Amino acid sequence: MSLRIAAVAAIAIACGVSSLAGSVEARTGEDHVTREARYAKALRHAIAQHWTPPAIDRGATCRVRVRQLPGGEVLNAEPMSDCSFDAAAQASLVRAVYRAAPLPYAGFEPVFARDLTITFTMPTP
Repeated sequence: MSLRIAAVAAIAIACGVSSLAGSVEARTGEDHVTREARYAKALRHAIAQHWTPPAIDRGATCRVRVRQLPGGEVLNAEPMSDCSFDAAAQASLVRAVYRAAPLPYAGFEPVFARDLTITFTMPTP
């Protein structure tokens, strides 16, 4: 499997989105949960289209804090202190977030969060 395909598969399997402020988690209901899942999938897809990572150890995980404006403009993206990716992989992931801007927004207004934590995990065999 090529590195790019492996990275996209990792995002599709292991990318979780959560609101740092807790506003998304505070809401409940099946419709909201479904829309939130679609929003997470749209974010994963948008970033994966722009990410060609260097070699990353299997099982390595990196959480990236993203601050965005309504409309999806990325104001800031930075790896969190517990990121186990090396510096080159962290930089490639941050670049991918910026290149994916504007991040998905239209249709996701009810679940939009200005502050997100997106987790990327490389698959294990």
